[in-house]
Amino acid sequence: MPAILFVNTRRSPLEVNATALAAHRLGLDVVVLADRPTAFASELIAETRIVDTFDTSAAHEAALDLAHRHDIRGVITWGDRDVEFIAALAAELGLPGLPPEAARTVRNKYLTREALATAGRPDLMPAYARVPDRAALHSAASKIGFPAVLKPTSASGSRGIHRVEAEPELTPAYELLSAFTRPERDPIFRARPGELIYEEFLGGTEHSVEGFVIDDQPHIVGITDKWVSPDYSIEYLQIHPSALPAQDQDALHELTRETIRATGMRDCAFHLECRLQPDGTAKLLEVAGRIGGGYITSHLIPLATGVDFYAAAIAVATGTVPDLEPTTACHAGSRQLLSPQSGVFAGFAGLNAVLELPGVEHVTLDQAMGTQVALPPADYMSCVLGTVIARRGTHAAAQGVLEQAATLADPVFAHPAAPRTGHR
Repeated sequence: MPAILFVNTRRSPLEVNATALAAHRLGLDVVVLADRPTAFASELIAETRIVDTFDTSAAHEAALDLAHRHDIRGVITWGDRDVEFIAALAAELGLPGLPPEAARTVRNKYLTREALATAGRPDLMPAYARVPDRAALHSAASKIGFPAVLKPTSASGSRGIHRVEAEPELTPAYELLSAFTRPERDPIFRARPGELIYEEFLGGTEHSVEGFVIDDQPHIVGITDKWVSPDYSIEYLQIHPSALPAQDQDALHELTRETIRATGMRDCAFHLECRLQPDGTAKLLEVAGRIGGGYITSHLIPLATGVDFYAAAIAVATGTVPDLEPTTACHAGSRQLLSPQSGVFAGFAGLNAVLELPGVEHVTLDQAMGTQVALPPADYMSCVLGTVIARRGTHAAAQGVLEQAATLADPVFAHPAAPRTGHR
């Protein structure tokens, strides 16, 4: 039976099983190459091979063995870390996929900006500078000024984004990120340890553009409105489709087309993050050669439009034409429930009240009960405790119910046992 090779998975079981079910809807077996056992329902998977996928030599050997054992028609990954690996693998196997050089470009925020600059479109991005060391940091700050953003060139999931307001904050932010971007802390930084980018801070509103590049032509499925925390840019609310007026959406569409052309993307899903400035200009934050997270492509787009985005991503990876025709017109959103404190997460006291809200489709725990939670900059991921997904008839109604859910959820934290006193 024809099969699709998954290299690693999404983090949430709600997203994980959605990927396998999408493959089955297309008549494909699922073969998995992953670092650890996954949350897939076992009956959905033809074979799982566990290997350290950061060890590209071992992962390559395992992938070729799986390709020998199964009729692999395409390879796909669902997150940033394996984008370069699957691009090289698809090219070797003669399968559709993002070209390896384009994969290298989009996995590095600095190289993405250099590609746009080379294409003659510096107007589509903030002023920026690569920061490989402390000397480059101060040079960048003197040229670009403040406020600014300092972040890794190759992180993912909004990790390590620091807003720098003035000179006294510069060195502490650099030292913190230099420690954070060490491969011994997170192997995603093995290729570019300590490499940062310094860029001007952008105001306006934040959005992402979701779609596919088929051959070399972009097909935009839609725009998602996003909200992020002001300090570390942690995403906490997404609503699809956008409420932007047509002319503003056109600006985001142009940015998307030009970025795809400049970076050489083809035969892949894309997730482009950007900001719309008060004057109506669109500026690139980053582009990824994979599906968008935050439940945007797994749930929001299907709930709002009827487009089966995961199935479309698998279709593109296997060289078949995806069905991108909308069949419904609603608004769907996801609200991340952020932790107000550090501590041991013990669940939500208001879960029943959230589930009773009109329009709520799913509530998921993004951290298991009993997890030790820390806030940024100590940890950029564990602060997202859970997510509420809702669908309503209008953008405002979807946002309203999600904000109400965030108020009602009421996270609970375990208290350490009191020390014993006295004698037995």
